Amino acid sequence: MSEIFSPVLTDNLDLKKERVGQAAARLLSNPDNKQGVVDTQREMLKNYRDELIKCAKRYDWKQPFYICAWTRRERTMVNVLRTQFFARQTRPAPTYDMQLYSYDPATEEMRFEWCLPDKDTIDQILADPLGLPKDHEQLYDFCRRFSQGTLV
Repeated sequence: MSEIFSPVLTDNLDLKKERVGQAAARLLSNPDNKQGVVDTQREMLKNYRDELIKCAKRYDWKQPFYICAWTRRERTMVNVLRTQFFARQTRPAPTYDMQLYSYDPATEEMRFEWCLPDKDTIDQILADPLGLPKDHEQLYDFCRRFSQGTLV
């Protein structure tokens, strides 16, 4: 199953927002204020679609291309994860913590291609596929094909 949507460019630039470093320092200064995994994920996904669309519109390429969303830990701030959005004209090799979309500028259609979690999660998924919820079948297939070297 693939998801298709037509992006609409929006500009949500707010110069009064707290900077990443400021937020990380504030949160580290109060260790009792723990944030759960679900809350972290919600916050990370808040502007995800807008960032995908901005990335797609940033380039003046006429041919279809790919948009990668790569989630990484910030090396200097232990409590910060960032998702970097970038475009490529060639299909990238699959790697951990990456999501791939294809974009056709002529039709403004964006299509989800695949996603991969981190190495430990992939190992867990492959170790116990029967323990996965029914709606994780596609993720299991991505992980299986990645481990076999057939996810392209």
